[in-house]
Amino acid sequence: MENKKPKKSITIGGLKLQIEENPKKVENKHKKFFIHLLNRLVSIQERTDKVFTEYGLNLIMYEDLYFQVIEDMVYEHYDVEVGEVIFWYVNGAKLEDEDQYIEDKKTGKRYKAKTPLQVYNVCKKLKLFKS
Repeated sequence: MENKKPKKSITIGGLKLQIEENPKKVENKHKKFFIHLLNRLVSIQERTDKVFTEYGLNLIMYEDLYFQVIEDMVYEHYDVEVGEVIFWYVNGAKLEDEDQYIEDKKTGKRYKAKTPLQVYNVCKKLKLFKS
């Protein structure tokens, strides 16, 4: 994610003004959105698993189309690499006994990614987000 200053044009009383948004504010909004999205997706997955384990109800067939739409939107918004990281995390977030890592394909270096914040920071460090 580059530090470009997004400009917004508004007209007030016939005057055309350009407003520049602080790049740190934009980055913070992006970070909060990513973490919130990841937490929500994990909650959805946990709820599906709980209904199946506690009540024996398999909702996967019912929820499948919803998840396909969500996946499509995530891939469209974040691109394939970040989308793959998101769904890898969602499907394995509660593996308490195992350390979770994201591996840099170029260098082979592994980065710990046990929390949504760590996932965000690794994706940012590896420059996986769209510019």
